[in-house]
Amino acid sequence: MKKILSVLLSLAVIVLSAPVAVQAASSDEIIDKHGAKTYQGTTSAWGTTWNEDNFTEVTNSNVTASGNLTIKAGEVKDVTVSGSSSKVTISGGTVDDVDCDGSVQLSDGTVGSLEANGDITLRSGTVKRDVRSYQKVTISGKVTVGGSVIGNEVVASGSTGSTVSGSVQADGTITLTGNGLKIKELDGQDTATLNLKSYSGKLPYITDMDSIVVDASSTVTANGSVYAGNLTIAQKGEFVTTSWLELDTLTGPGTLSFNTGKLTIHDGISGKPLLNFNNSARDGQTAFKADRGRVGEDEVVLYDFALERETSDDGDMDEFVLDSNLKEGITLSKSSVALDGKNPVTVVASVKPSFSKFADGTKVVWELHGETSGFTISQSGLSCQVSAKGASSESYKATLVAYLVDQRGDRLADYRSDSCILTYGTQSSQPSDSGLTLDTYAVTIGAGDTYWVLAVTDSKTPPVAMSYNSSVAKVGAAAAYNKNGKTGWVYPVTGVAKGGVTIDIGGQKMITAIAAGSIVVDTSSYTLNPGGKYYIGVKIGGIDRKNLNVHSQNACTSVDYAGKNKSGLDLYVVTGRQTGVGAVIFEIVGGQSVQAQITVENGAKPHGVSARLIAAA
Repeated sequence: MKKILSVLLSLAVIVLSAPVAVQAASSDEIIDKHGAKTYQGTTSAWGTTWNEDNFTEVTNSNVTASGNLTIKAGEVKDVTVSGSSSKVTISGGTVDDVDCDGSVQLSDGTVGSLEANGDITLRSGTVKRDVRSYQKVTISGKVTVGGSVIGNEVVASGSTGSTVSGSVQADGTITLTGNGLKIKELDGQDTATLNLKSYSGKLPYITDMDSIVVDASSTVTANGSVYAGNLTIAQKGEFVTTSWLELDTLTGPGTLSFNTGKLTIHDGISGKPLLNFNNSARDGQTAFKADRGRVGEDEVVLYDFALERETSDDGDMDEFVLDSNLKEGITLSKSSVALDGKNPVTVVASVKPSFSKFADGTKVVWELHGETSGFTISQSGLSCQVSAKGASSESYKATLVAYLVDQRGDRLADYRSDSCILTYGTQSSQPSDSGLTLDTYAVTIGAGDTYWVLAVTDSKTPPVAMSYNSSVAKVGAAAAYNKNGKTGWVYPVTGVAKGGVTIDIGGQKMITAIAAGSIVVDTSSYTLNPGGKYYIGVKIGGIDRKNLNVHSQNACTSVDYAGKNKSGLDLYVVTGRQTGVGAVIFEIVGGQSVQAQITVENGAKPHGVSARLIAAA
């Protein structure tokens, strides 16, 4: 008997010394409040007269369960639910971290974080930190997420008021319907497809997206530069960008609106996309660039201009230069309009020769391209009234285009169209200089480094330039520029101290970040043979090279430090080891990273794409 008693006492010590956690039975259970306390019990127990012996108090305790668990109210700490077919349903209360082998649904309440092997559905409520599913995350209501949403597949509908403070990350697909969800960043992990359905307005920042698909009912505007594998735009759909756009492939037949010279294609164009220019395009300007021999002049639809293909000086790229000799057609009364949100403006088209010279049924068609959500138009024959409808705290830019069609509605390609740039909101507060556009929308500069920004304009005098905070960055005197079909003025912007600042040139703004330390890598991609070598140049500023971690992503390449060149640039030699596609990653310890894609293939003619890839410390 003494031996048995000793064993029982030992077991009691073990139980009392174990971490406190409440274990539920393997049946459907509910967590709810009774009085001021929180209890856990079976569904049947909650459905009968209250009997405290049928429940376990879990107020501010960790909870474990198997099967289905519903949290209606109360306060508990971490919740762990086992079973691949299990489900956690949260309709109220306050919970810390939830970890479920099955699925999770949040319809109300506050949760620290959510993690599930199965699907997660967010309909309402608040998640303070991250949401992570190894399957699918669906956002379909008014939800606030303080961290990131991570899943193989993420689907978000346009519920007004929903917010994701971090990024939405997926390696399969991201689908956005409507534009009521506020997201900081969309991260495709280099493999995901972004599907845009009935989406209008500005997109979040897009990083590492393999493919972007715009449906017929979407007009979307990129936020910052976009580098993606493929961009597909359906008929009547439109993708708008004022920053750099770099793609492997572009597929139409929808509309791509961009600034001349800011599009680069690596592999090809198909489906005859319509190219529309946000800025005032002119003869001799470079419309876009492509890897040599990958794109033909007739693979896009382009009104008013023909394309002449020219090979760049280094022989790696083809430049498609605009050429037009159309003298007859439409001329608009205004080339740009800055709206104040109160008074509409009328734009009038004049036609040469007069309409009496044209066949019966010829008429003027007015179209709005770009950030169309900020404007409305009302057309009547040769005149079009334009009004602003967006929020004045935001900025909107669109292009009003007028062109001639025959009685069947087909565009008269032998007669010129004309366009008028519309602006409203914060970016309209200062009128821009004579059709002026900047070749850079946003840039990161290391302290002490200088970046040259080009203001493309016909102005014979340099536009006024200023820094909003010269203690962070300063802008120097302009120099005249006339090269590659572009004319204008180029300005040096020099980083002074860590921080953020706006550089204003002739009313156009460049958002500038100054990093205490940074690296600038001179190559975005390169192709070589097995055994071949290529040197990547890296400008290092404000950090010790020992704090730069440079490594190859996989076994198809190796990378080694090769010293400095005559100008002081640090060189890294990349060697092709075996066929495949990989990358060389340049990572600042404790800071950002950038990577250069490296392709190793037999019989390849070595070639690459130069770049200015920046990572900040």
